[in-house]
Amino acid sequence: MNGRALVTLLALALAGTALLVALQLGLAPRIDEARQAAEERALLDLLPPGSYDNHPLREPVALPDAEALGRPAPGSAWRARREGQVVALLLPVTGQGYEGPIRLLLAIAPDGRLLRSKVLEHRETAGIGDRIEPSRSPWLASLDGVSLGNRPGEWRVRADGGGFDQIAGATLTSRAVLAATQQGLRYFDSHREHLLGAAP
Repeated sequence: MNGRALVTLLALALAGTALLVALQLGLAPRIDEARQAAEERALLDLLPPGSYDNHPLREPVALPDAEALGRPAPGSAWRARREGQVVALLLPVTGQGYEGPIRLLLAIAPDGRLLRSKVLEHRETAGIGDRIEPSRSPWLASLDGVSLGNRPGEWRVRADGGGFDQIAGATLTSRAVLAATQQGLRYFDSHREHLLGAAP
């Protein structure tokens, strides 16, 4: 390869690199926006469309005493608002399952009622404990609408004399989810003023 061809090849490589860098810089905001929208959809599918009009993930709320939620490090919750009023708080909680931590996200109404919950992460046994996932069983939805006040003294699975069904063959997993949910509702109740805050 002669010198002229080498210079041409080098110039083409530099032009290609410059074009890629320019594209990356130009597309970075769009990529970041799309990533944020995907994260929002994944977390906010707990709330019915149209039930909020803000961007909750852009409104994090620091969690004091986060270890009470099973979280080793400080974390955040998020406020969903409609017309300036908080309609739900999205609160992450962690319980200790049979195979390890079970991370949940609770959507809690301002009156302390559990609107819905979802499993963010778990390592429970396939075919048994994984029935905490809504795609595998409706069990988790059976907790929708509960609050500390409307189930007093019943916050245990039926196998332990409580008022909640458990997943057959996965009593430990059921206990963990129920305990984490109850702890999340207690935490909300204790920190209600901080978590709900004032209208922006």
